[in-house]
Amino acid sequence: MLQINKNQLKQFYEKCQKDKLIGVDTEFYRVDTYYPKLCLIQLANTSDSIFLDPLTHDLDYKLLKKLLFNTRIKKIFHAARQDIEIFFNIYKKIPLPIYDIQIYLGQLGYNHSISYAKACKDLLNVEINKNNQFIDWRVRPLDSNKIQYALNDVKYLIPIFNILKKKLKIKNLKQIRFLHQKIININIYAKKINNAWEKFKFKPCNRNELNKLKRYSRLREKIAIKKNIPVKRVASDKEIKLICKQNIDKELKKKIMLKLNIKKGY
Repeated sequence: MLQINKNQLKQFYEKCQKDKLIGVDTEFYRVDTYYPKLCLIQLANTSDSIFLDPLTHDLDYKLLKKLLFNTRIKKIFHAARQDIEIFFNIYKKIPLPIYDIQIYLGQLGYNHSISYAKACKDLLNVEINKNNQFIDWRVRPLDSNKIQYALNDVKYLIPIFNILKKKLKIKNLKQIRFLHQKIININIYAKKINNAWEKFKFKPCNRNELNKLKRYSRLREKIAIKKNIPVKRVASDKEIKLICKQNIDKELKKKIMLKLNIKKGY
């Protein structure tokens, strides 16, 4: 099924209430912006796959909210974190309950970043064409190949989830719950600025370096938000780590400080 209207979305929602689960995926653009630009929302129940186009149609966000935040309906994702961020930015809360098949696959011995395409091949013997993986989803109109690609990304989530539930033993459930709690931690999304320093692959030698890392990473986030550009266009991770250290060339430090709009003595 293709782009649907409000009445069709209501019918889809009613079917999801019976199924008690729904597959969810999004397509977005985030090459030169801080915030992801939502370009497509794909949804699937046990019998149908649909997409909603926020760029060319006025979405009924209230009805979508009713669907996403119905706690009796399980939401199935693959690599859910960026999708969760999309919905958190819209609704300021996380759609629960969430089940991330990438987390389940990790408990079967797969690499923690296993692709959706490999999961489809290994568990369903379905080949997913990934030729449209890195396209600009802002471009309209969407041709049939792009639409099919987008729908395939959500179509097999529920079948894979059902297989994984049978494969995993009870002993895995505690770890699965723990890993899910990490991605649905609201602080990841609500306090993104203050927690930005945690992403750095850098171990401060002392408290002074740690405080600098927190301060400079927070400043970088604020500037990126204000300009709506990726944080690394403000200053690279390497530059942030350099100015946290004591033994840095003064001219280089001054150059980096200017990028962060830090005055002398800050």
